[in-house]
Amino acid sequence: MNFFKILSAGSAVFLALVSGLAAAENPTAIHIQRTMKALEESTAENPAHLRVMFYGQSITAQRWTQEVEEFFREKYPTVIFEFRNAAIGGFQSPSLVRTAECDLYPWYPDLLFFHVYGPMDKYEEIVKKTRARTSAEIILWTSHLNAKENPKGMLMERDQRSKDILEIAERNHCMVIDLNKKWCRMLVDNAWEPDRLLNDGIHLNEEGCHIYARMIWEDIARISGSDGEPEISGTITEYAAGAPCLTREENGDLTLSFNGNRVTAESDGTADSEVNFLLDGEPMDGNIDLWASTRPSNGPCWMPAINYIGFEKVPVSEDWTLTALEGSKEDGTYIVYKVTGSVTGDDGQGDSNEVFVSNSGRAVIDPSDIGALWQYPYFKESMPKDFQVTWSTRPMFTGTYNPGAAGERKVIVQNCSNGPHKLTIRSKNGKIGIGKWIVNAPAK
Repeated sequence: MNFFKILSAGSAVFLALVSGLAAAENPTAIHIQRTMKALEESTAENPAHLRVMFYGQSITAQRWTQEVEEFFREKYPTVIFEFRNAAIGGFQSPSLVRTAECDLYPWYPDLLFFHVYGPMDKYEEIVKKTRARTSAEIILWTSHLNAKENPKGMLMERDQRSKDILEIAERNHCMVIDLNKKWCRMLVDNAWEPDRLLNDGIHLNEEGCHIYARMIWEDIARISGSDGEPEISGTITEYAAGAPCLTREENGDLTLSFNGNRVTAESDGTADSEVNFLLDGEPMDGNIDLWASTRPSNGPCWMPAINYIGFEKVPVSEDWTLTALEGSKEDGTYIVYKVTGSVTGDDGQGDSNEVFVSNSGRAVIDPSDIGALWQYPYFKESMPKDFQVTWSTRPMFTGTYNPGAAGERKVIVQNCSNGPHKLTIRSKNGKIGIGKWIVNAPAK
């Protein structure tokens, strides 16, 4: 029976009928089995925690992702979910590969849904960096059709983009959903025009979002007996308070010996204390790898005015402002500016023709990342004389920890080198209030 034909009676009827169907067989689901095992084994007494990110551009920003969230929450009610959709409409892979530096890797998802248009080398670069810098399991999928594409022809001869995505998924051991083939078959079987499920030439209408969500969700399944692929996605390991990797030193310090690049503490809810940490015997605030910049603020549209602002010296936790100066062009094609940090203060001037390194080294701007240079002309808007861009630098570590309610989690250190480390834990009253440690390690 072709359930897509039921759509003529309304999407609600369709979804109600297919909601009880078993997930379609997809052998690449083997690549998300660490996640699926955790979801299936979650209980109210011992809930799983899962961070899920959707990343891409306007298609990934649409309503279908919220429906997938709803599917997860309904099927796994005891799981503690954190969902984030950081998609940026219009941002193809060369731009997204830059914003991922502040959006994706610092957020460190457990499961990543990723889809973006544009050059495939940059697409794959994001996948490879996710593998190298996080322990996320990854789901990719081929694209639906735009209004001008021919579903019959695409079933006979696969388009190059679909081929590329399938090959990238295979090379990087990602789950891949062949949504393009499903979409083509649905259109052909129902004699639908490609624009039936679109608002415009490419974006999904409400009915299209329902179908898109179901086509993603139906492939997500537990494969019995599989616990994940540590050699591909890395590991997430939990240690109880009395684990052998935790040792008490003569001076009263506690040491956690771990192997990975991220440590999270889970409060046991018992201690009222203040805990401080050292990584490999050193304060963490002096380690440049443990800092990140946030996504810069928007320009004349929903896109960030600058894709990414880095640093070459150790930052401090502060808010930054770039302010346009006299000499900037009204059409936005040339910008003279100064940068100011809320702690650092005035930190130098630059322009959009040259790489800018602030006096302190705490702000570095590449002209190729300044999206405002093309956004103002493209949207036919004048750049305001008081044009500003804001961002922040924030630590990916916890210097001082106060245990919260039982079960509350806090990242203690993230983005250290992926290898063996010692975390020194010091408490003023000898109590730490941490019942569980979670260590993430990307595959090497």
